[in-house]
Amino acid sequence: MAGKVILNRAIYRLILASCVRFANARIPEEEWGEIYGILIGYIDKHKNIIITEAYPITHTMQKQFLLKVSYDNPDYVDAALIEEDAYTRDPPQFIVGWFHSHPGIKVMFSSDDIRNQLGFQTNNPYAFGIVFNHVRLLRQVEIALRKGDPEIPLKNDVGFKIFRLKDPSKGTQASYVEVDFEIQDVSITPEFIEEAKNFVGDVTRLLPTGDLVQFTKENMEQQKAKVTEIYTGTEAYIKTLVKKGEISRIESVIESQRKDMERLILPMDNDFRQLSELMRYVEYKERGKSINGMNLLMKEWNDFTTQIKEDFQKLKTRY
Repeated sequence: MAGKVILNRAIYRLILASCVRFANARIPEEEWGEIYGILIGYIDKHKNIIITEAYPITHTMQKQFLLKVSYDNPDYVDAALIEEDAYTRDPPQFIVGWFHSHPGIKVMFSSDDIRNQLGFQTNNPYAFGIVFNHVRLLRQVEIALRKGDPEIPLKNDVGFKIFRLKDPSKGTQASYVEVDFEIQDVSITPEFIEEAKNFVGDVTRLLPTGDLVQFTKENMEQQKAKVTEIYTGTEAYIKTLVKKGEISRIESVIESQRKDMERLILPMDNDFRQLSELMRYVEYKERGKSINGMNLLMKEWNDFTTQIKEDFQKLKTRY
């Protein structure tokens, strides 16, 4: 008999971020999208399934006249490449299951989910599926299956359940059961739930549905313009003080404006610290471009802030 599924905090955050990216407060609820991803891991000597990596693969897109989430041929190729690489590790690893989102709806296996689960479990009887609903996490309620049914209050719920088919030989008529899990390096406390809710807010603000690098670059350029404006305004004011013969005020003006500049720089510094994690949570096909592009932006921002801080210091001796 299979044991429990074991994941860690990093895997949890990755799955949560990939789900929230396409269904959050910035997006009208009727436009919320589902996501699909695969889980890499191995089975330990106690029959526990250890998840070592999670890869978001695709999301709801227009397919002919329908909005649906499904694999395209390149996605199957990506999944095969991921598993091929995983199998070279020690111990050898493989696709142990999959994850997807039910944004704003009940956490369960739909008929489509059962069909997808058959594809995993027919080849691996231990395979499982994670179903995530971030609204369940945020509101701490079990969303009703039907409109008008009561919602069930929850306590310290992490927003997902794990399922496995009871008897895959029954095909699409198979029922499913809930699988026990453990998030290995955390305690599921009110504090952890609050941290997860705050993380949803960070993802909503920083991780767009589209091009992460372009989105971040636009935000960065806005902050650069504001910081530059403080510098140029300070320099212009110092020139005015010199003309008035009020040189004694220059140092206090520079110090005051430097603090204003630091207050503008700090939020972008913090965003980049968070983005160094979030940039790894985009879909597999985006990951290389996003990580390379974000690293270049981080360097550009660091070079810019270092230079403008030096220029501010030079104002003290220039006039």
